[in-house]
Amino acid sequence: MLRTCFATLSLTALLATPLAPAAAAPDPGSPTAGDPYFPGYGNGGYDVRHYDIGLTYDVPTGHLSGDTTVRARATQALSRFNLDLELRPRRAWVDGVRAALSRQGREVTVVPEQPLRRGQVFDVRLTYAGVPGDKGHGYLGGWTETRDGGFAAGEPESATLWFPSNDHPVDKARYDVSVTTDADKDVVSNGTLVSRQDLGDGLATSHWRTRDPMTTYLATVVIGDYEIREGTSAGGTPYLIAINKHLPRDVRASATESVMRTPDVIDFYSRVFGDYPFESAGGIVVRPPIGFALENQTRPIYPGQFFYGPNVSVIAHELAHQWFGDAVSLRRWRDTWLNEGFATWAALRWQAHDGGSSLRREFRRGIRLTTLSGGWGTTIQPAPRGNIFDGAVYNRGSLTLQALRNRVGAATHDRILRTWVVQHRYGHGTTAKFVHLAEHLSGADLGAFFRAWLHTPSEPEHTRANGFPRSMR
Repeated sequence: MLRTCFATLSLTALLATPLAPAAAAPDPGSPTAGDPYFPGYGNGGYDVRHYDIGLTYDVPTGHLSGDTTVRARATQALSRFNLDLELRPRRAWVDGVRAALSRQGREVTVVPEQPLRRGQVFDVRLTYAGVPGDKGHGYLGGWTETRDGGFAAGEPESATLWFPSNDHPVDKARYDVSVTTDADKDVVSNGTLVSRQDLGDGLATSHWRTRDPMTTYLATVVIGDYEIREGTSAGGTPYLIAINKHLPRDVRASATESVMRTPDVIDFYSRVFGDYPFESAGGIVVRPPIGFALENQTRPIYPGQFFYGPNVSVIAHELAHQWFGDAVSLRRWRDTWLNEGFATWAALRWQAHDGGSSLRREFRRGIRLTTLSGGWGTTIQPAPRGNIFDGAVYNRGSLTLQALRNRVGAATHDRILRTWVVQHRYGHGTTAKFVHLAEHLSGADLGAFFRAWLHTPSEPEHTRANGFPRSMR
């Protein structure tokens, strides 16, 4: 209640009244998220809440025009801030008012007419254009131009080639993606399809929405000629699977057989790791040999060359990432084993469930193969700088999880992984947090165990304390 009254204050009362702190002077937002492995990635000074991405894509030329609005909250008083984008920016607005902009490399600097207050929620709209296929990032992916369309897929980045963003896993947000292109083309993105509108003149707009927070490198859009299959798993998870129509007939048959196991894998992991974390599941099989499969949130992407025969293992790996990497994401890229080691082990867990080799047998096999390949000379936490996807990150990471299971027991190990997902769902995890959780739930001091498996460039001693079965000691 505010009452209108006037009173005479004594000098003592005035002196006793604290002065309100002066508002912080606005400063430029940092042009980096501070990750030492990728110092140019991401930005500081704000936290993105939502991306509303509008694209127009011309299939014959590969030209993309974008009109994207980013809703964010200022975490400091901002005189200017940066977005990551490699296409040419045209115009910018902040809360509907034209703003100055400039670009150097992947850094787009936006200067609002009025500084932004700390805590202020604001919208920045950016129009831009270019041919993203001319700026691909090589074996790590990016934007791949195809005869029938194109698609975005890459790790640790691809977002900069199709929308302005805070391009680092530390900043998750929700997404709406609308794509206007040829009406005879299929458009698939993350989440669920909201609408498809025929605009006439041979064009149509497809609108996709991601309800749950997602990191930028997991966002995707796929344009082309696809066979679409939809359904619901026995456990109740909706799925959408898209398979490129131009794959060779035998590859397409193997891909279909493999990707259609998605509902089974999702339901199994839901029983093991906890409820599937997102609103839908599925997968997309593309034709170009991009050299990797990727765990794009709700819609993993698989290149055709993975399916010269049935291959459920790659499906199990990428779907495991929906829990480990997508729902629980990295805070820094040095912790890549929390993604890749976990997904590699989870695929072995699926294989054992699906009639394959047992986890303990695969552990023994993995030890032998790592010795033969010389893989013990690489530590995995931190991940090798310059090669965060080194094979040791996958294989030694997987062995670490199985050794932990051998050490603490299957029931405790299952509880650790389920609790990990519950505690950090839609957020971030670190190695230190995982070690703390494992020690807390097992009641054991695991410092020496994790030092041997993650931080020491040599084979761990074959001891019970390091998780080796009696037959291997």
